[in-house]
Amino acid sequence: MKYLILKITNKCNLNCIYCYANNKNNKDMDFKTAKNSIDYLLSLDNKLKIQFTGGEPLLNFKLIEKVIDYCNNYYNGCVEYAIQTNATLISEKIAERIKELNIKVGVSIDGLEVNDILRPYKDGKPSTLDTIRGMYILKSHDIPFGITTVVTNKNLPYLEDFIKYLIAFGVKSISFDLLKPKKKEHLNLMPNIEEFNKLLNKLGRYPIYIKNLQKRPKNRYCYLNSGDLLFVNEFGDIYLCPTLEGISCLGNINNNKNKIKLQLPKIKCNKCYAREFLLTQLNW
Repeated sequence: MKYLILKITNKCNLNCIYCYANNKNNKDMDFKTAKNSIDYLLSLDNKLKIQFTGGEPLLNFKLIEKVIDYCNNYYNGCVEYAIQTNATLISEKIAERIKELNIKVGVSIDGLEVNDILRPYKDGKPSTLDTIRGMYILKSHDIPFGITTVVTNKNLPYLEDFIKYLIAFGVKSISFDLLKPKKKEHLNLMPNIEEFNKLLNKLGRYPIYIKNLQKRPKNRYCYLNSGDLLFVNEFGDIYLCPTLEGISCLGNINNNKNKIKLQLPKIKCNKCYAREFLLTQLNW
């Protein structure tokens, strides 16, 4: 199965202090770009997983609906869908459509005590309660969702209590994403890896699926290891990984798409290539 990450909008209602995305142009992806990306990957394989990201992808929910409608008409049964959202914009209506369209949901939240510091709104106001409200709406519609938490030195001391809260909430899975520094100032937020690993070992006995604790095949950290990952931004620019947007663009999906012969490298490692690359670039 190929893995396509579509950055369907550059717009975001939050101003996360560690954000590695370029959210300055307020541009939405158009349908042509999404369609060309899907058609290209499904010319190489008969199965595809699409993850809608941003920015905040719910700000361009109409494109999600259009993409799924297109795939159902032309590639019925070949495509799975997922969305990574901050959940602040989830309403009863949106939740109903997510369930109807069979979209898997990942919610981004970095804890309780410090989430407002790490993930405030554009105007500086707190966002945590709105994210939790979105989680409650998803739960009320029986929509399962996983949690993605970016680990920094700000929230690392509180993660065990956060896990206990998620378990009480009924969340079944969580993935910790170690901070990927895109700017020099991000280095001031880097977590202590030794402390994080100690925490992971401690959390292993808790009744929740923690992706970071799962054994992976040799030299297999993510889809990048098999050359099956394509990240396409709102302009149609192609990258190895969303974290590396703006670095080593491989081309544009809308230019001579029938002639594209992408040779995506297979990275042989069992760690995050993008994170290690950025740390090297910043002379860490």
